Amino acid sequence: MIKKTFAILFLLYSISFAEVGGSSFEFLLVGSSSRASAMGEAFSAVSGDVGAPYFNPASAGVMNGSEISFAHLVYLEEASIEQLSALAHSGNMRLGLHMSLGQVADFERRDDYPSSEPLGTFDEHNFAFSIFWAYPASPRWSIGNTLKFAYEKLDYGSASAFGTDLGIFYTFDPQIAFGAAVRNLGTKPKFISKSYDLPREFRLGVSYRGAPGSALDGILFAADYILPKWGDGDSKLNFGAEYNYDNFVFFRSGYNLGYDSRSLAVGGGIAYRIYYIDYAYVIFRNNLSDTHRITMRVRL
Repeated sequence: MIKKTFAILFLLYSISFAEVGGSSFEFLLVGSSSRASAMGEAFSAVSGDVGAPYFNPASAGVMNGSEISFAHLVYLEEASIEQLSALAHSGNMRLGLHMSLGQVADFERRDDYPSSEPLGTFDEHNFAFSIFWAYPASPRWSIGNTLKFAYEKLDYGSASAFGTDLGIFYTFDPQIAFGAAVRNLGTKPKFISKSYDLPREFRLGVSYRGAPGSALDGILFAADYILPKWGDGDSKLNFGAEYNYDNFVFFRSGYNLGYDSRSLAVGGGIAYRIYYIDYAYVIFRNNLSDTHRITMRVRL
């Protein structure tokens, strides 16, 4: 069954990638975890917090306990996003939800005729709500699925869409894990008279966690290969690392290859009993402002 699931992931993505047209709703690519952001979003084969299923829903299948998180993101110059995520158990099933509300302020409004001054300004608003589930099909394999609704309002126009993510997660041994996911398959949002694809992508990842008592104890390395149907369409590579000191202080860093403007990310976190606070700082090039993200997580 797992081999069939993996084949379906490739088949669905191959079909979707063959379609033509640009993509929209790229706010769906903004993850819900400061931990993931600080690790360069190399998160397809990483678990351990409620933000991980945003990149691969099957990663929830290896999580124990329940968790809720609140995130605030200052993105580029005039953009901000507020996010809520939650994960709970029902028997062997892991069930969760994610909600995101974003805004980009002060777009200049202009008509077809050049002018030195804009006619005015307007804001962009976006909203996404998703539910996800994951199931540990065996001690090593987990499968997962996300169902989502997204909406965007831009000046006088608005559009909505439904989408889905599919993922698998394989624990090779306690130190090594693999993950794969197809994200944002779904309907095409239509602004006025033109329809656009969702920002689809295929992700394949691997992670390595240092064995307890070894020289690498507390260290996590991760890498993702991404084949996108958004932006320039070129493949991307994400790399990330985390050092966990006594489950109290965390240091993280990540690096991205193949992106026009994104490269280095750094961050960290602190934990006290069931409470976690994570921070990420993502550096952007090409005169784009850097990104700050903070997340508070509570394990129940």
